[in-house]
Amino acid sequence: MFLNLRARTYWLISLVLFLLAIGFVLLCIYSPGESNTIFIVLMTIDLILMTFAIQIAIQKSIKYRPKPEVFEGKRYQKTIDFDEALKLHGFTLRNRHIGRSYIKIEGKKAFKVVIIDDSSTYFDNVEEPKDEQLSHRLDQCNKFTGLEIFINPDEKLNERVIDFSFQTDKVYYTALVRENDEYICKNYIEPSDKHKDNYNKLLNILGLNVIEEKTNETNE
Repeated sequence: MFLNLRARTYWLISLVLFLLAIGFVLLCIYSPGESNTIFIVLMTIDLILMTFAIQIAIQKSIKYRPKPEVFEGKRYQKTIDFDEALKLHGFTLRNRHIGRSYIKIEGKKAFKVVIIDDSSTYFDNVEEPKDEQLSHRLDQCNKFTGLEIFINPDEKLNERVIDFSFQTDKVYYTALVRENDEYICKNYIEPSDKHKDNYNKLLNILGLNVIEEKTNETNE
């Protein structure tokens, strides 16, 4: 229990022990020989306790507060129906536990879009049927562009969606969440030259236009 007190309490304890130490010093100076030894022992114990109290007070007063990581956001406006657009451009639909998964392979490039209406079951561990033929074709691709779109994100999803964006030499993957009439990428990673054209192509297919941030300009 002694270790669970607040920093202010330890500073007060340290102050009391310091005042006691001064008192023991005075008693050592002015007390008779036999009593002097007792006060020296008490003073020594007091100084040891004061040292511990000060150390704990300092540790509790100086807390490491990591700088919050800032993620760049990107907002998009939807102009066409996602499902109709993907079917129109030859994407193959596969119904999955989390939502509607669309895949298209063009030569060595693969595109994937997953539309999730209900995010409450997104993190459920459900084993999906495997398509060995599709897996083999995907293994032959050297570029993969993926996008997950959450129509009705819940609180848990909103807290973790920033982890869905990543980029490697072969893969660019990210996620959008709908907020009102906008679709927001909460952790936008600028696509490298290897992925930029593929990502922009996917956005064009989906009819997602970037909403430019307004800047306040003053006329002089």
